[in-house]
Amino acid sequence: PMPTEPIRIYCGADRSQRLAFRVLEHSIRRHCARPLEIHPIDNGDAPTVSDPRYAPYTQFSFARFAIPALAGRHGKAVYMDSDMLVFRDIGELWDAPFNGAKILIEEGSRAQRDRGKHAAVMLLDCAALPWDVGRIVADLGVRYDYNALMAIDPLLATGEMAERIPAGWNDLDHYDPSRTRNLHFTEIRTQPWVCATHPHGALWADELRRLLNAGAISAAEVEQEIAQGYARPSLAIELGLASGAAEDDPAALAAYDQSQGFVAHRQLLARFAERKRALRAWRRDQAIRERPWLGWWYRLRYRE
Repeated sequence: PMPTEPIRIYCGADRSQRLAFRVLEHSIRRHCARPLEIHPIDNGDAPTVSDPRYAPYTQFSFARFAIPALAGRHGKAVYMDSDMLVFRDIGELWDAPFNGAKILIEEGSRAQRDRGKHAAVMLLDCAALPWDVGRIVADLGVRYDYNALMAIDPLLATGEMAERIPAGWNDLDHYDPSRTRNLHFTEIRTQPWVCATHPHGALWADELRRLLNAGAISAAEVEQEIAQGYARPSLAIELGLASGAAEDDPAALAAYDQSQGFVAHRQLLARFAERKRALRAWRRDQAIRERPWLGWWYRLRYRE
């Protein structure tokens, strides 16, 4: 018999998501018996953008557009964000039929309240997508804006994206044991590795505990994530690696994090603030170029 082609999964993950990626990877492997290739990807696979209007929100936003090339432009590939946790066999997603479409997304995902999140889980027909990440990024501000690109629509003709992935493969901060195949922790300030009070955070901590128990990650590696500010200090307490608060009391753990001066996603929030400042400066300079005699007014209006 022909060897089974591995299920290829590319996960958007910058340095701050390294721990989340490892937990997601473990959850995928634990529920799937088929061969798997799971790769973290980031914006190192994409060109840099100098115009602040089109700068990526995360350090992996543009990497998804490099997947067809990374996959050798043949076969299929799954794209996922790393802030996720899988509870079922991902083969179910992999086996969804394209039937002429080029990208599959979750059934009902475009009708979700949280617009644009449908593209966080995609099955790509790599042979059918002639994507050139350099060209795609260069067309920002020419053919489409940032939010439109993140929804993927400008890169496809009508009907080329279809909702055929079974429902439950992109449940946004919601967990229903009968439905949820993949729990997506979308709100950055409440993701379980940076917030002790997410209502479903214990599910994520349990998966990390499995990694520790299996020797797939060491206590020292978890402690390093905490020391570098990528994970909350109370995570060590919750996992039984340190003492300082009640292990099973989310409010006490959150209070401990506050007492340690921990700020969730401090570096990412600093990037957001820098992006916002750069946008204000761009708008100020543009306004002054158009009406130089009002330069004094625009400098006042757009000051920090």
